[in-house]
Amino acid sequence: MSDIALTTAEYERVFAVLESCNSVRTVTEFRNVIVEAIPAVFPVRYASCFVGDTFESQFTDKNATATNAADHRWESIRENYQEHWARYDVFSLPQARRQLQSTRVASLSELGGLPKPSVVYVHEYLHPHHMHSVNAMHLDLAEGGHALIGLFDPDADALGPKDILALRLLAKQLAILTRSLEVLPGYDLFATLTTRQREVATLVSDGLSNAAIARQLMLTPDTVKKYVSRILAATGCSSRTQLAIDARRQTFQPISA
Repeated sequence: MSDIALTTAEYERVFAVLESCNSVRTVTEFRNVIVEAIPAVFPVRYASCFVGDTFESQFTDKNATATNAADHRWESIRENYQEHWARYDVFSLPQARRQLQSTRVASLSELGGLPKPSVVYVHEYLHPHHMHSVNAMHLDLAEGGHALIGLFDPDADALGPKDILALRLLAKQLAILTRSLEVLPGYDLFATLTTRQREVATLVSDGLSNAAIARQLMLTPDTVKKYVSRILAATGCSSRTQLAIDARRQTFQPISA
């Protein structure tokens, strides 16, 4: 693809997206803008944006955004993805990760030798949701965070070689912006937790053991253990340590039970 020359039209698309992102200051603002900005000028119908503290955790982002996210179907699609399919996402595969880290943009069509679970993911999740052109853009965030922008279209040939090259140029420029974005304002990793689960997560971040949490909240240690397991599943944190790190960085707001 190195011998392909971009036309004025491709450069104008790149500049249009960069201009849309010019005033964003936080990850939350960026993720809401980018899922509308790219489909507005590139030949893809949908975009999504997943964020995580690690490359792996971004696939379980409960606050993921998407084009037309106000459509009630998005929430159902996201929940189905995270409950059943996230672990089989083709862009979580080693060969996809290498491609994303090398050129920042990878396409399903470029990935060969998919394991059977990922093949099933393509045919039983992506295709039924009219995602035949399947692409991803990887960006680095501040504090070692990661953002994965999915780009989808019903037409398998929606993006041509020049489009991919232009997206890689765009990603290179966006990466300069995203590394300086504020991570936390407006971003609630624990938005789906109940009041009690938030209390437990806060105490975990304070370094309390399950037994100590049980005494403070007047629960049994087994109940606390179940709470911690559910919190890990809900937040996508891989361990108690990761939960503690995220909880320390998160400003908890009281919510109704």
